[in-house]
Amino acid sequence: MGQFPLPHAVTDIRCENELEYDLVETKVKYGRKATIAQLLATIVQSLLLVNVGMELAMATVVIGSLYKNPNAEFLLSDTESSWYGSILYLCQPIGSLMSGYAQKHFGKKSCVVLACVPSIFGWILLWYANSVTMLYWSTITMGMGLGFNDGPAYSYIGEICEPRLRGIMSCVINMACLVGVLSSYGLSYVFQWKTVAAISVLCPVMCLTFVTFIPESPIWLLSKGRNEKAMKAICWLRGWVEPHVIANEYQELMFYYKTSVDKSLTITDSKGMFSSFLWIKSPSVYRPLRLVTIYYIFTLISCLTPCRPYIVKLMYESGVKDTHSIALVLYGFMQLAGSVALTLTVRKLGKRMLTLLTLAINTLTIFVFAVYFFCINNNLLSSKAYVPMILYSIIMFFGAMGVLTVPWTLVSEIYPNEAKGFASSLTTAIFYVLTFSATKIYLSIENTLGLNNTFFMMAASSFVGFVYLYRNMPETENKTLMEIEEFFVPKSEQTSSEVSPGPRAV
Repeated sequence: MGQFPLPHAVTDIRCENELEYDLVETKVKYGRKATIAQLLATIVQSLLLVNVGMELAMATVVIGSLYKNPNAEFLLSDTESSWYGSILYLCQPIGSLMSGYAQKHFGKKSCVVLACVPSIFGWILLWYANSVTMLYWSTITMGMGLGFNDGPAYSYIGEICEPRLRGIMSCVINMACLVGVLSSYGLSYVFQWKTVAAISVLCPVMCLTFVTFIPESPIWLLSKGRNEKAMKAICWLRGWVEPHVIANEYQELMFYYKTSVDKSLTITDSKGMFSSFLWIKSPSVYRPLRLVTIYYIFTLISCLTPCRPYIVKLMYESGVKDTHSIALVLYGFMQLAGSVALTLTVRKLGKRMLTLLTLAINTLTIFVFAVYFFCINNNLLSSKAYVPMILYSIIMFFGAMGVLTVPWTLVSEIYPNEAKGFASSLTTAIFYVLTFSATKIYLSIENTLGLNNTFFMMAASSFVGFVYLYRNMPETENKTLMEIEEFFVPKSEQTSSEVSPGPRAV
């Protein structure tokens, strides 16, 4: 590609036809070095998600060690266990909503720092915990840091990666979270839970160290007028190439940012901290937000997420009494294997097909689980340790292969650029509020309905989710960001009164 002048500011860019211009991302294949560069940036972000997985799994480890255990340093009751198992999810939305503001004004890399610091203090508090109160404070501190993890990480991946790699790199992020889960379960098999907490603090420390070596999001740099740095960031991410190699992509990125800014001005001219909430009025935000929120609800049910902190209790009730520590490691491994399978198949099968396939399998497995519990409770079968272990492993594997992880990859793709920081943070906040609510009430539902009826209810709900997603979920794999946006706001819905100087309307 020959040398030619590059625009030095977004205002240098003009559309020949203001109402008809349609931006299409360049689908240039830069080669192996570009893949390596984007993978390195993704791996650094993944360290943050490894820490997330370890934090999410730690409640299971601690509750399994302290729940009504007469040999423990201190005990956890039913009520204390339900609060400790769910309070992490309640604190996350506070940090998540704050991260939306931080992403816009300070960038994605700054959010990594804001995520690591409370995580480090949370692990240290857990290391020294000698009472239920200290357990609460440790998980509250981790929850605040957790809010700065998911949204910035997924929006960063969505902004730095080529369309051909975006789905795979999002899967790598998901895989990192499951590596964290497996790490906590594996360490708990060898070490006492306080030692696990002490080892886990190394993860955010490493992330804090390596994040200085990766570039900031080019789109965010453009939004702050740092055009030269944005160009250098793209060169780094496309394999440490010369500026003329990425000239076309640089121009088109500026076009994309300009249309996003114009679209933002049609929403609000306010610069207040809470002005971003006005994006909820835009169909380019509330339509994908509605889809992902409903997707999350059925994810929680079909992957038995509310049961996660009580896996040891669930396994004991289903006949796994002496091998529950090994079972935890097995479940962590099956989740990781499912995530690897997702990474290997997502480009060929697509996210929609994987969602429907894995949701159908999990629905059927939960139904079989419910039948098994019914037969045990009515003395129709004797309990066998391998049956619940196999069934739960199937749910873990296929959940990670699709329905558990795909909605997180969608977060990096489905929102317009100017709203991405706010919308991705709001999306993760909604997920954790839903997770807190489901986890907090799970024991009450199980005690009221019984284990088999609870699982029958979950199987029926998962089937409803399958029908909904079959009717409403689009395919986003290998689609440009503009093509995805047009699914939620088709051109036929745009009017000349809604279109700002760029062509895209909200």
